[in-house]
Amino acid sequence: MEKFGLVIHDEQSFIARVVERGIQQGKLAHERADEIVRISVAMANKYVLQNEIDFRSVEQLAKVQQTVFKLVSIGLEIKSKGEIDEGVAYLMDLTPVDLFRLAYTRIVSLRNEWKKLLLNDRIQILVNSKEYDCLSELACQTLAKMSVFNEGELYSIKSLTLEDDLFTSLSILEYYESELNRYQFILKLKDALPFKMLNRSPFVIAENLSEVDSIREALINTLVISGYLETKTPIALSVLEIREFLESIDWNLVEEPFPFQIEGAVIDVIHELGHGMSEDEASLLAKEIIRTIQKMVTTIVNDWKTVSSPSPAIFFKRWERIVILSDKLDELEQLVTASGGFDEFEFETLVERLAGLPVTDLQNVVEHLPWESLTPDQVIRLFHDLRPHQKMLGEYVRLGEFSGPEFIDLLECMDNDSIKAIVPKIKEAIAVISLELEDLETLASLPEIDQCGVLRAVAPPQLDRGQALVEFRDGSLRIRKILFQSCIRAEFFPDLFFEAWAMDPKFVKREVRSLSVSEIGPFLDSVSSHLPPKADKSSNGEFELEFSSNELNSFYKSLPASKKKAAIRFFMERAQ
Repeated sequence: MEKFGLVIHDEQSFIARVVERGIQQGKLAHERADEIVRISVAMANKYVLQNEIDFRSVEQLAKVQQTVFKLVSIGLEIKSKGEIDEGVAYLMDLTPVDLFRLAYTRIVSLRNEWKKLLLNDRIQILVNSKEYDCLSELACQTLAKMSVFNEGELYSIKSLTLEDDLFTSLSILEYYESELNRYQFILKLKDALPFKMLNRSPFVIAENLSEVDSIREALINTLVISGYLETKTPIALSVLEIREFLESIDWNLVEEPFPFQIEGAVIDVIHELGHGMSEDEASLLAKEIIRTIQKMVTTIVNDWKTVSSPSPAIFFKRWERIVILSDKLDELEQLVTASGGFDEFEFETLVERLAGLPVTDLQNVVEHLPWESLTPDQVIRLFHDLRPHQKMLGEYVRLGEFSGPEFIDLLECMDNDSIKAIVPKIKEAIAVISLELEDLETLASLPEIDQCGVLRAVAPPQLDRGQALVEFRDGSLRIRKILFQSCIRAEFFPDLFFEAWAMDPKFVKREVRSLSVSEIGPFLDSVSSHLPPKADKSSNGEFELEFSSNELNSFYKSLPASKKKAAIRFFMERAQ
Protein backbone atom coordinates (compact mmCIF):
# COMPACT_ATOMS: atom_id res chain seq x y z
CA MET A 1 0.00 0.00 0.00
CA GLU A 2 1.26 3.49 -0.85
CA LYS A 3 0.96 6.27 1.69
CA PHE A 4 -0.08 9.73 0.57
CA GLY A 5 0.16 11.81 3.76
CA LEU A 6 -2.59 10.73 6.16
CA VAL A 7 -4.43 8.92 3.42
CA ILE A 8 -3.72 5.21 2.84
CA HIS A 9 -5.06 4.33 -0.56
CA ASP A 10 -5.32 1.16 -2.61
CA GLU A 11 -2.41 1.01 -5.03
CA GLN A 12 -4.90 -0.15 -7.70
CA SER A 13 -6.70 3.22 -7.73
CA PHE A 14 -6.31 5.18 -10.93
CA ILE A 15 -4.46 8.10 -9.37
CA ALA A 16 -2.04 5.75 -7.61
CA ARG A 17 -1.18 4.14 -10.94
CA VAL A 18 -0.81 7.56 -12.57
CA VAL A 19 1.53 8.78 -9.82
CA GLU A 20 3.57 5.59 -10.07
CA ARG A 21 3.87 5.92 -13.89
CA GLY A 22 4.79 9.61 -13.65
CA ILE A 23 7.56 9.01 -11.12
CA GLN A 24 8.92 6.09 -13.17
CA GLN A 25 9.03 8.30 -16.29
CA GLY A 26 10.62 11.15 -14.38
CA LYS A 27 7.74 13.47 -15.29
CA LEU A 28 6.27 13.67 -11.81
CA ALA A 29 8.35 14.62 -8.79
CA HIS A 30 7.67 13.40 -5.28
CA GLU A 31 7.09 17.03 -4.34
CA ARG A 32 4.15 17.20 -6.75
CA ALA A 33 2.66 14.05 -5.20
CA ASP A 34 3.04 15.57 -1.74
CA GLU A 35 1.41 18.78 -2.98
CA ILE A 36 -1.58 16.80 -4.29
CA VAL A 37 -1.94 15.19 -0.89
CA ARG A 38 -1.76 18.52 0.94
CA ILE A 39 -4.39 20.10 -1.28
CA SER A 40 -6.60 17.00 -0.87
CA VAL A 41 -6.29 17.24 2.90
CA ALA A 42 -7.25 20.91 2.77
CA MET A 43 -10.30 20.03 0.68
CA ALA A 44 -11.15 17.33 3.20
CA ASN A 45 -11.14 19.91 5.99
CA LYS A 46 -13.49 22.13 4.01
CA TYR A 47 -15.66 19.09 3.24
CA VAL A 48 -15.89 18.35 6.97
CA LEU A 49 -17.13 21.88 7.72
CA GLN A 50 -19.65 21.99 4.86
CA ASN A 51 -21.15 18.63 5.72
CA GLU A 52 -21.07 19.21 9.50
CA ILE A 53 -19.00 16.08 10.18
CA ASP A 54 -17.61 15.51 13.66
CA PHE A 55 -14.03 16.80 13.30
CA ARG A 56 -13.13 15.32 16.69
CA SER A 57 -13.49 11.79 15.34
CA VAL A 58 -10.24 10.48 13.86
CA GLU A 59 -12.18 7.73 12.07
CA GLN A 60 -14.56 10.23 10.45
CA LEU A 61 -11.67 12.48 9.36
CA ALA A 62 -9.80 9.55 7.85
CA LYS A 63 -12.97 8.46 6.03
CA VAL A 64 -13.47 11.97 4.60
CA GLN A 65 -9.84 12.12 3.43
CA GLN A 66 -10.29 8.78 1.71
CA THR A 67 -13.52 9.97 0.06
CA VAL A 68 -12.01 13.25 -1.19
CA PHE A 69 -8.93 11.54 -2.56
CA LYS A 70 -11.04 8.91 -4.34
CA LEU A 71 -13.14 11.63 -5.96
CA VAL A 72 -9.94 13.34 -7.12
CA SER A 73 -8.91 10.00 -8.62
CA ILE A 74 -12.30 9.61 -10.33
CA GLY A 75 -12.04 13.16 -11.73
CA LEU A 76 -8.61 12.38 -13.15
CA GLU A 77 -9.90 9.18 -14.73
CA ILE A 78 -12.82 11.07 -16.28
CA LYS A 79 -10.54 13.75 -17.69
CA SER A 80 -7.97 11.32 -19.08
CA LYS A 81 -10.61 8.79 -20.23
CA GLY A 82 -8.78 6.08 -18.34
CA GLU A 83 -5.47 6.54 -20.15
CA ILE A 84 -2.63 6.50 -17.59
CA ASP A 85 -0.17 8.49 -19.72
CA GLU A 86 -2.84 11.12 -20.35
CA GLY A 87 -3.48 11.10 -16.63
CA VAL A 88 0.17 11.96 -15.93
CA ALA A 89 -0.08 15.01 -18.17
CA TYR A 90 -3.35 16.18 -16.63
CA LEU A 91 -2.02 15.68 -13.11
CA MET A 92 0.88 18.01 -13.96
CA ASP A 93 -1.44 20.75 -15.26
CA LEU A 94 -4.67 20.49 -13.23
CA THR A 95 -5.17 21.03 -9.52
CA PRO A 96 -6.85 18.40 -7.36
CA VAL A 97 -9.64 20.94 -6.79
CA ASP A 98 -10.58 20.88 -10.50
CA LEU A 99 -10.49 17.10 -10.58
CA PHE A 100 -12.59 16.84 -7.43
CA ARG A 101 -15.21 19.22 -8.84
CA LEU A 102 -15.37 17.23 -12.07
CA ALA A 103 -16.25 14.01 -10.22
CA TYR A 104 -18.40 15.68 -7.57
CA THR A 105 -20.54 17.45 -10.19
CA ARG A 106 -21.36 14.14 -11.88
CA ILE A 107 -22.20 12.52 -8.55
CA VAL A 108 -24.47 15.39 -7.51
CA SER A 109 -26.21 15.25 -10.88
CA LEU A 110 -26.65 11.48 -10.53
CA ARG A 111 -28.05 11.88 -7.02
CA ASN A 112 -30.52 14.59 -8.04
CA GLU A 113 -31.80 12.66 -11.05
CA TRP A 114 -32.06 9.49 -8.94
CA LYS A 115 -34.37 11.26 -6.48
CA LYS A 116 -36.68 12.29 -9.33
CA LEU A 117 -37.35 8.67 -10.30
CA LEU A 118 -40.12 8.25 -7.71
CA LEU A 119 -41.83 11.57 -8.47
CA ASN A 120 -43.62 10.41 -11.61
CA ASP A 121 -43.55 6.62 -11.58
CA ARG A 122 -47.26 6.10 -10.85
CA ILE A 123 -49.55 4.52 -13.44
CA GLN A 124 -53.15 5.63 -13.54
CA ILE A 125 -55.33 2.51 -13.67
CA LEU A 126 -58.97 3.44 -14.11
CA VAL A 127 -61.89 1.20 -13.16
CA ASN A 128 -65.59 1.92 -13.23
CA SER A 129 -67.22 2.78 -9.90
CA LYS A 130 -69.23 -0.46 -9.72
CA GLU A 131 -66.13 -2.58 -10.18
CA TYR A 132 -64.15 -0.43 -7.74
CA ASP A 133 -66.82 -0.85 -5.03
CA CYS A 134 -66.53 -4.63 -5.35
CA LEU A 135 -62.81 -4.61 -4.66
CA SER A 136 -61.24 -5.08 -1.26
CA GLU A 137 -59.65 -2.12 0.46
CA LEU A 138 -56.22 -3.64 -0.13
CA ALA A 139 -56.91 -4.04 -3.86
CA CYS A 140 -58.02 -0.39 -4.08
CA GLN A 141 -54.85 0.77 -2.35
CA THR A 142 -52.72 -1.33 -4.67
CA LEU A 143 -54.37 0.13 -7.76
CA ALA A 144 -53.96 3.65 -6.41
CA LYS A 145 -50.24 3.11 -5.75
CA MET A 146 -49.40 1.04 -8.81
CA SER A 147 -45.97 1.87 -10.23
CA VAL A 148 -44.22 1.12 -13.49
CA PHE A 149 -41.33 -0.20 -11.38
CA ASN A 150 -41.45 -3.64 -9.80
CA GLU A 151 -40.98 -4.15 -6.06
CA GLY A 152 -37.27 -4.90 -6.35
CA GLU A 153 -36.63 -1.78 -8.39
CA LEU A 154 -38.65 0.38 -6.02
CA TYR A 155 -36.66 -0.96 -3.09
CA SER A 156 -33.35 -0.16 -4.81
CA ILE A 157 -34.43 3.33 -5.76
CA LYS A 158 -35.75 4.13 -2.30
CA SER A 159 -32.91 2.57 -0.32
CA LEU A 160 -29.92 3.95 -2.24
CA THR A 161 -28.84 7.39 -1.03
CA LEU A 162 -25.70 7.43 -3.24
CA GLU A 163 -23.43 9.05 -0.66
CA ASP A 164 -20.04 10.32 -1.83
CA ASP A 165 -18.10 7.55 -0.13
CA LEU A 166 -19.94 4.95 -2.24
CA PHE A 167 -17.96 5.97 -5.32
CA THR A 168 -14.50 4.46 -5.02
CA SER A 169 -13.87 4.31 -8.77
CA LEU A 170 -15.19 5.61 -12.06
CA SER A 171 -16.60 2.15 -12.87
CA ILE A 172 -18.91 2.34 -9.84
CA LEU A 173 -20.05 5.82 -10.84
CA GLU A 174 -20.71 4.66 -14.40
CA TYR A 175 -22.60 1.61 -13.10
CA TYR A 176 -25.10 3.74 -11.18
CA GLU A 177 -25.35 6.16 -14.10
CA SER A 178 -26.27 3.22 -16.33
CA GLU A 179 -28.84 2.09 -13.74
CA LEU A 180 -30.24 5.62 -13.74
CA ASN A 181 -30.51 5.53 -17.53
CA ARG A 182 -32.35 2.21 -17.34
CA TYR A 183 -34.79 3.45 -14.70
CA GLN A 184 -35.37 6.68 -16.63
CA PHE A 185 -36.12 4.62 -19.71
CA ILE A 186 -38.55 2.44 -17.75
CA LEU A 187 -40.42 5.64 -16.89
CA LYS A 188 -40.70 6.33 -20.61
CA LEU A 189 -42.33 2.92 -21.03
CA LYS A 190 -45.40 4.37 -19.32
CA ASP A 191 -46.09 6.09 -22.63
CA ALA A 192 -44.74 3.36 -24.89
CA LEU A 193 -46.61 0.41 -23.35
CA PRO A 194 -50.38 0.27 -23.99
CA PHE A 195 -51.45 1.00 -20.42
CA LYS A 196 -54.31 3.16 -21.70
CA MET A 197 -55.77 0.13 -23.44
CA LEU A 198 -56.19 -1.50 -20.03
CA ASN A 199 -58.68 1.20 -19.12
CA ARG A 200 -60.69 0.75 -22.30
CA SER A 201 -60.69 -3.03 -22.57
CA PRO A 202 -63.78 -4.92 -21.33
CA PHE A 203 -61.59 -8.02 -20.94
CA VAL A 204 -59.40 -6.58 -18.19
CA ILE A 205 -60.53 -7.03 -14.59
CA ALA A 206 -59.25 -4.50 -12.07
CA GLU A 207 -58.82 -7.08 -9.33
CA ASN A 208 -56.44 -9.04 -11.57
CA LEU A 209 -54.36 -5.91 -12.10
CA SER A 210 -53.99 -5.41 -8.36
CA GLU A 211 -52.48 -8.89 -8.00
CA VAL A 212 -49.67 -8.66 -10.58
CA ASP A 213 -46.12 -8.60 -9.23
CA SER A 214 -45.06 -5.97 -11.80
CA ILE A 215 -47.60 -4.25 -14.04
CA ARG A 216 -44.87 -3.39 -16.57
CA GLU A 217 -43.54 -6.95 -16.80
CA ALA A 218 -47.05 -8.44 -16.80
CA LEU A 219 -48.04 -6.28 -19.77
CA ILE A 220 -44.88 -7.17 -21.71
CA ASN A 221 -45.43 -10.90 -21.02
CA THR A 222 -49.05 -10.57 -22.11
CA LEU A 223 -48.14 -8.77 -25.36
CA VAL A 224 -45.59 -11.43 -26.32
CA ILE A 225 -47.83 -14.43 -25.49
CA SER A 226 -50.89 -12.91 -27.18
CA GLY A 227 -48.74 -12.11 -30.24
CA TYR A 228 -47.45 -15.67 -30.30
CA LEU A 229 -51.00 -17.09 -30.04
CA GLU A 230 -52.48 -14.37 -32.28
CA THR A 231 -55.31 -13.71 -29.83
CA LYS A 232 -58.03 -11.11 -30.39
CA THR A 233 -57.18 -9.17 -27.23
CA PRO A 234 -53.44 -8.35 -27.08
CA ILE A 235 -53.49 -6.87 -23.56
CA ALA A 236 -55.32 -9.70 -21.75
CA LEU A 237 -55.16 -13.50 -21.75
CA SER A 238 -57.63 -16.17 -20.72
CA VAL A 239 -56.72 -19.22 -18.64
CA LEU A 240 -57.35 -21.44 -21.67
CA GLU A 241 -54.95 -19.36 -23.76
CA ILE A 242 -52.25 -19.67 -21.09
CA ARG A 243 -52.67 -23.45 -21.03
CA GLU A 244 -52.49 -23.49 -24.84
CA PHE A 245 -49.25 -21.51 -24.64
CA LEU A 246 -47.74 -23.94 -22.13
CA GLU A 247 -48.76 -27.00 -24.15
CA SER A 248 -47.35 -25.65 -27.43
CA ILE A 249 -43.73 -25.59 -26.23
CA ASP A 250 -41.48 -28.34 -24.89
CA TRP A 251 -40.15 -26.57 -21.82
CA ASN A 252 -37.59 -29.28 -21.19
CA LEU A 253 -35.74 -28.20 -24.33
CA VAL A 254 -35.80 -24.43 -23.77
CA GLU A 255 -32.63 -22.61 -24.80
CA GLU A 256 -31.38 -19.23 -23.56
CA PRO A 257 -32.80 -16.66 -23.41
CA PHE A 258 -36.20 -18.03 -24.44
CA PRO A 259 -37.80 -20.70 -26.68
CA PHE A 260 -37.18 -20.12 -30.39
CA GLN A 261 -40.93 -20.54 -31.01
CA ILE A 262 -41.68 -17.15 -29.46
CA GLU A 263 -38.72 -15.32 -31.01
CA GLY A 264 -40.89 -13.79 -33.72
CA ALA A 265 -43.44 -12.54 -31.20
CA VAL A 266 -40.67 -10.93 -29.10
CA ILE A 267 -39.22 -9.17 -32.16
CA ASP A 268 -42.66 -7.93 -33.22
CA VAL A 269 -43.31 -6.41 -29.78
CA ILE A 270 -39.89 -4.71 -29.81
CA HIS A 271 -40.52 -3.24 -33.27
CA GLU A 272 -44.05 -2.11 -32.45
CA LEU A 273 -43.15 -0.45 -29.16
CA GLY A 274 -39.85 0.95 -30.42
CA HIS A 275 -41.36 2.85 -33.34
CA GLY A 276 -39.99 6.39 -33.27
CA MET A 277 -37.38 5.73 -30.58
CA SER A 278 -33.72 6.66 -30.94
CA GLU A 279 -31.17 3.91 -31.47
CA ASP A 280 -30.05 4.05 -27.82
CA GLU A 281 -33.62 3.88 -26.52
CA ALA A 282 -34.51 1.07 -28.93
CA SER A 283 -31.54 -0.87 -27.57
CA LEU A 284 -32.74 -0.34 -23.99
CA LEU A 285 -36.24 -1.43 -25.03
CA ALA A 286 -34.95 -4.63 -26.58
CA LYS A 287 -32.90 -5.44 -23.48
CA GLU A 288 -35.88 -4.77 -21.19
CA ILE A 289 -38.28 -6.96 -23.16
CA ILE A 290 -35.78 -9.80 -23.52
CA ARG A 291 -34.94 -9.62 -19.80
CA THR A 292 -38.63 -9.68 -18.88
CA ILE A 293 -39.47 -12.63 -21.13
CA GLN A 294 -36.41 -14.51 -19.93
CA LYS A 295 -37.58 -13.96 -16.33
CA MET A 296 -41.00 -15.40 -17.21
CA VAL A 297 -39.45 -18.41 -18.96
CA THR A 298 -37.21 -19.07 -15.94
CA THR A 299 -40.29 -18.98 -13.71
CA ILE A 300 -42.11 -21.46 -15.96
CA VAL A 301 -39.19 -23.90 -16.03
CA ASN A 302 -38.33 -23.66 -12.32
CA ASP A 303 -41.90 -23.54 -10.98
CA TRP A 304 -43.51 -25.91 -13.46
CA LYS A 305 -45.55 -27.67 -10.79
CA THR A 306 -47.52 -24.52 -9.94
CA VAL A 307 -47.53 -22.72 -13.32
CA SER A 308 -49.06 -25.83 -14.92
CA SER A 309 -51.12 -26.96 -11.93
CA PRO A 310 -54.36 -28.84 -12.76
CA SER A 311 -55.96 -26.98 -9.85
CA PRO A 312 -57.84 -23.98 -11.33
CA ALA A 313 -57.31 -21.95 -8.16
CA ILE A 314 -53.55 -22.51 -8.02
CA PHE A 315 -53.14 -22.02 -11.77
CA PHE A 316 -55.12 -18.79 -11.74
CA LYS A 317 -53.34 -17.36 -8.72
CA ARG A 318 -49.90 -18.17 -10.16
CA TRP A 319 -50.55 -16.64 -13.57
CA GLU A 320 -52.46 -13.71 -12.14
CA ARG A 321 -49.09 -12.44 -10.93
CA ILE A 322 -47.26 -12.99 -14.25
CA VAL A 323 -49.66 -11.77 -16.96
CA ILE A 324 -52.91 -9.83 -17.22
CA LEU A 325 -55.80 -12.28 -17.15
CA SER A 326 -59.24 -11.69 -18.58
CA ASP A 327 -60.92 -14.43 -16.53
CA LYS A 328 -62.56 -13.94 -13.18
CA LEU A 329 -62.09 -17.04 -11.10
CA ASP A 330 -64.70 -17.88 -8.50
CA GLU A 331 -62.12 -19.21 -6.09
CA LEU A 332 -64.68 -20.10 -3.46
CA GLU A 333 -66.68 -22.33 -5.77
CA GLN A 334 -63.49 -23.99 -7.00
CA LEU A 335 -62.34 -24.67 -3.45
CA VAL A 336 -65.67 -25.95 -2.17
CA THR A 337 -66.16 -28.36 -5.07
CA ALA A 338 -62.54 -29.52 -5.22
CA SER A 339 -61.71 -33.06 -4.18
CA GLY A 340 -58.74 -33.92 -2.00
CA GLY A 341 -57.17 -31.89 0.79
CA PHE A 342 -56.36 -28.19 0.92
CA ASP A 343 -52.78 -26.98 0.80
CA GLU A 344 -51.78 -23.94 2.84
CA PHE A 345 -52.35 -21.52 -0.02
CA GLU A 346 -55.80 -22.88 -0.80
CA PHE A 347 -56.85 -22.94 2.85
CA GLU A 348 -55.81 -19.32 3.46
CA THR A 349 -57.76 -18.31 0.37
CA LEU A 350 -60.80 -20.25 1.63
CA VAL A 351 -60.77 -18.57 5.05
CA GLU A 352 -60.26 -15.13 3.52
CA ARG A 353 -63.23 -15.58 1.20
CA LEU A 354 -65.49 -17.05 3.89
CA ALA A 355 -64.73 -14.16 6.26
CA GLY A 356 -66.03 -11.69 3.69
CA LEU A 357 -69.38 -13.40 3.02
CA PRO A 358 -72.72 -12.25 4.45
CA VAL A 359 -74.27 -14.69 6.92
CA THR A 360 -76.88 -16.06 4.51
CA ASP A 361 -74.26 -16.89 1.85
CA LEU A 362 -71.88 -18.23 4.47
CA GLN A 363 -74.47 -20.72 5.71
CA ASN A 364 -74.84 -22.20 2.25
CA VAL A 365 -71.09 -22.44 1.65
CA VAL A 366 -70.32 -23.94 5.07
CA GLU A 367 -72.98 -26.58 4.52
CA HIS A 368 -71.27 -27.71 1.31
CA LEU A 369 -67.69 -27.50 2.53
CA PRO A 370 -65.71 -30.72 2.02
CA TRP A 371 -65.30 -31.20 5.77
CA GLU A 372 -63.75 -34.61 5.26
CA SER A 373 -60.90 -32.89 3.39
CA LEU A 374 -60.07 -30.52 6.23
CA THR A 375 -57.29 -31.53 8.61
CA PRO A 376 -57.90 -31.08 12.37
CA ASP A 377 -55.48 -28.14 12.36
CA GLN A 378 -57.43 -26.46 9.56
CA VAL A 379 -60.73 -27.02 11.40
CA ILE A 380 -59.27 -25.41 14.52
CA ARG A 381 -58.05 -22.42 12.51
CA LEU A 382 -61.43 -22.16 10.80
CA PHE A 383 -63.21 -21.94 14.17
CA HIS A 384 -60.63 -19.44 15.39
CA ASP A 385 -60.73 -17.14 12.34
CA LEU A 386 -64.53 -17.31 11.95
CA ARG A 387 -65.25 -16.87 15.65
CA PRO A 388 -68.63 -15.08 15.20
CA HIS A 389 -69.93 -18.08 13.22
CA GLN A 390 -68.75 -20.96 15.42
CA LYS A 391 -72.26 -22.17 16.18
CA MET A 392 -72.92 -22.49 12.46
CA LEU A 393 -69.65 -24.31 11.88
CA GLY A 394 -70.48 -26.67 14.73
CA GLU A 395 -73.53 -27.96 12.85
CA TYR A 396 -71.31 -29.47 10.15
CA VAL A 397 -67.92 -30.08 11.77
CA ARG A 398 -66.55 -33.62 11.92
CA LEU A 399 -64.34 -34.64 14.82
CA GLY A 400 -63.53 -38.24 13.94
CA GLU A 401 -59.92 -37.61 12.88
CA PHE A 402 -58.95 -35.51 15.90
CA SER A 403 -56.29 -36.55 18.39
CA GLY A 404 -56.65 -35.75 22.08
CA PRO A 405 -54.56 -32.53 22.03
CA GLU A 406 -56.22 -31.36 18.80
CA PHE A 407 -59.66 -31.97 20.28
CA ILE A 408 -58.79 -29.92 23.36
CA ASP A 409 -57.31 -27.12 21.18
CA LEU A 410 -60.58 -26.93 19.28
CA LEU A 411 -62.70 -26.73 22.42
CA GLU A 412 -60.44 -24.07 23.94
CA CYS A 413 -60.94 -21.75 20.97
CA MET A 414 -64.75 -22.13 20.99
CA ASP A 415 -67.22 -20.00 22.92
CA ASN A 416 -69.56 -21.54 25.50
CA ASP A 417 -72.72 -21.48 23.39
CA SER A 418 -70.99 -23.20 20.49
CA ILE A 419 -69.63 -25.92 22.76
CA LYS A 420 -73.04 -26.52 24.27
CA ALA A 421 -74.50 -26.89 20.78
CA ILE A 422 -72.12 -29.69 19.79
CA VAL A 423 -72.21 -31.74 23.01
CA PRO A 424 -73.59 -34.80 21.14
CA LYS A 425 -70.66 -34.61 18.71
CA ILE A 426 -68.27 -34.15 21.63
CA LYS A 427 -69.55 -37.31 23.32
CA GLU A 428 -69.34 -39.28 20.10
CA ALA A 429 -65.78 -38.12 19.42
CA ILE A 430 -64.32 -38.63 22.90
CA ALA A 431 -65.54 -42.20 23.01
CA VAL A 432 -62.63 -43.09 20.75
CA ILE A 433 -60.18 -40.25 21.41
CA SER A 434 -57.41 -41.00 23.90
CA LEU A 435 -57.10 -38.16 26.42
CA GLU A 436 -54.51 -37.52 29.09
CA LEU A 437 -55.56 -36.59 32.61
CA GLU A 438 -54.58 -32.98 31.89
CA ASP A 439 -56.88 -33.00 28.86
CA LEU A 440 -59.72 -34.30 31.02
CA GLU A 441 -59.17 -31.44 33.45
CA THR A 442 -59.61 -29.00 30.59
CA LEU A 443 -62.70 -30.86 29.42
CA ALA A 444 -64.21 -30.80 32.91
CA SER A 445 -63.65 -27.05 33.18
CA LEU A 446 -65.84 -26.23 30.22
CA PRO A 447 -69.01 -24.45 31.36
CA GLU A 448 -72.49 -24.87 30.00
CA ILE A 449 -72.17 -28.62 29.41
CA ASP A 450 -73.16 -31.81 31.21
CA GLN A 451 -69.70 -32.44 32.65
CA CYS A 452 -70.53 -35.81 34.21
CA GLY A 453 -72.19 -37.05 31.04
CA VAL A 454 -69.26 -35.93 28.90
CA LEU A 455 -66.71 -37.47 31.25
CA ARG A 456 -68.54 -40.79 31.27
CA ALA A 457 -68.59 -40.77 27.47
CA VAL A 458 -64.85 -40.38 27.19
CA ALA A 459 -62.51 -43.28 26.58
CA PRO A 460 -60.73 -44.18 29.85
CA PRO A 461 -57.54 -42.10 30.37
CA GLN A 462 -54.17 -43.67 29.72
CA LEU A 463 -53.57 -44.81 33.31
CA ASP A 464 -52.99 -48.24 34.74
CA ARG A 465 -54.65 -49.43 37.97
CA GLY A 466 -51.83 -48.30 40.25
CA GLN A 467 -51.54 -44.86 38.69
CA ALA A 468 -55.28 -44.31 38.84
CA LEU A 469 -55.52 -45.24 42.53
CA VAL A 470 -52.55 -43.06 43.47
CA GLU A 471 -53.96 -40.10 41.54
CA PHE A 472 -57.33 -40.62 43.20
CA ARG A 473 -55.93 -40.85 46.75
CA ASP A 474 -53.58 -37.85 46.37
CA GLY A 475 -55.68 -35.73 44.06
CA SER A 476 -58.03 -32.86 44.75
CA LEU A 477 -61.79 -33.29 44.83
CA ARG A 478 -61.83 -32.14 41.20
CA ILE A 479 -59.33 -34.83 40.14
CA ARG A 480 -61.29 -37.50 42.02
CA LYS A 481 -64.49 -36.49 40.26
CA ILE A 482 -62.77 -36.63 36.86
CA LEU A 483 -61.24 -40.05 37.53
CA PHE A 484 -64.44 -41.52 38.95
CA GLN A 485 -66.59 -40.44 36.00
CA SER A 486 -64.10 -41.07 33.18
CA CYS A 487 -62.93 -44.51 34.40
CA ILE A 488 -66.37 -46.14 34.61
CA ARG A 489 -65.56 -48.21 31.51
CA ALA A 490 -62.02 -49.08 32.67
CA GLU A 491 -61.16 -52.62 33.79
CA PHE A 492 -59.84 -51.34 37.10
CA PHE A 493 -62.99 -49.32 37.91
CA PRO A 494 -64.21 -51.79 40.63
CA ASP A 495 -60.99 -51.13 42.58
CA LEU A 496 -61.43 -47.41 42.10
CA PHE A 497 -65.06 -47.61 43.28
CA PHE A 498 -64.18 -49.46 46.47
CA GLU A 499 -61.28 -47.06 47.12
CA ALA A 500 -63.67 -44.12 46.76
CA TRP A 501 -66.33 -45.79 48.98
CA ALA A 502 -63.74 -46.44 51.68
CA MET A 503 -62.55 -42.82 51.57
CA ASP A 504 -65.93 -41.07 51.33
CA PRO A 505 -69.26 -42.84 50.66
CA LYS A 506 -70.98 -39.47 50.32
CA PHE A 507 -68.67 -38.62 47.39
CA VAL A 508 -69.72 -41.84 45.61
CA LYS A 509 -73.43 -41.26 46.22
CA ARG A 510 -73.11 -37.68 44.97
CA GLU A 511 -71.32 -38.69 41.76
CA VAL A 512 -73.83 -41.45 40.99
CA ARG A 513 -76.78 -39.08 41.19
CA SER A 514 -76.02 -37.94 37.65
CA LEU A 515 -76.55 -41.48 36.34
CA SER A 516 -79.86 -41.96 34.62
CA VAL A 517 -82.22 -44.85 35.39
CA SER A 518 -81.03 -46.65 32.28
CA GLU A 519 -77.37 -46.28 33.28
CA ILE A 520 -77.56 -47.65 36.84
CA GLY A 521 -77.70 -51.33 35.84
CA PRO A 522 -74.53 -51.24 33.65
CA PHE A 523 -72.82 -49.23 36.39
CA LEU A 524 -73.51 -51.87 39.07
CA ASP A 525 -72.49 -54.60 36.64
CA SER A 526 -69.16 -52.87 36.09
CA VAL A 527 -68.51 -52.38 39.82
CA SER A 528 -69.29 -56.06 40.53
CA SER A 529 -66.80 -57.12 37.86
CA HIS A 530 -69.73 -58.56 35.88
CA LEU A 531 -70.60 -61.11 38.62
CA PRO A 532 -74.41 -61.31 38.71
CA PRO A 533 -76.03 -60.61 42.11
CA LYS A 534 -78.57 -62.88 43.75
CA ALA A 535 -82.20 -61.92 43.18
CA ASP A 536 -84.53 -62.97 46.01
CA LYS A 537 -88.13 -62.05 46.72
CA SER A 538 -88.76 -60.20 49.90
CA SER A 539 -91.73 -60.75 52.23
CA ASN A 540 -93.77 -58.20 50.30
CA GLY A 541 -93.19 -60.04 47.03
CA GLU A 542 -90.63 -57.54 45.62
CA PHE A 543 -87.29 -58.71 44.35
CA GLU A 544 -84.09 -57.64 46.15
CA LEU A 545 -80.52 -57.82 44.85
CA GLU A 546 -77.65 -59.06 46.95
CA PHE A 547 -74.08 -58.52 45.73
CA SER A 548 -70.98 -60.38 46.89
CA SER A 549 -69.56 -57.21 48.43
CA ASN A 550 -70.89 -55.59 51.59
CA GLU A 551 -69.77 -52.18 50.31
CA LEU A 552 -71.65 -52.63 47.05
CA ASN A 553 -74.75 -53.85 48.95
CA SER A 554 -74.62 -50.73 51.11
CA PHE A 555 -74.36 -48.56 48.03
CA TYR A 556 -77.24 -50.40 46.33
CA LYS A 557 -79.50 -49.94 49.33
CA SER A 558 -78.80 -46.18 49.30
CA LEU A 559 -80.22 -45.84 45.79
CA PRO A 560 -83.66 -44.34 45.18
CA ALA A 561 -86.48 -46.83 44.56
CA SER A 562 -86.69 -46.00 40.84
CA LYS A 563 -83.03 -46.85 40.28
CA LYS A 564 -83.32 -50.03 42.38
CA LYS A 565 -86.18 -51.20 40.18
CA ALA A 566 -84.17 -50.34 37.06
CA ALA A 567 -81.20 -52.33 38.37
CA ILE A 568 -83.38 -55.38 39.19
CA ARG A 569 -84.92 -55.25 35.72
CA PHE A 570 -81.48 -55.01 34.12
CA PHE A 571 -80.04 -58.07 35.89
CA MET A 572 -83.18 -60.19 35.50
CA GLU A 573 -83.29 -59.53 31.77
CA ARG A 574 -79.67 -60.52 31.53
CA ALA A 575 -80.30 -63.74 33.41
CA GLN A 576 -83.02 -64.84 30.97
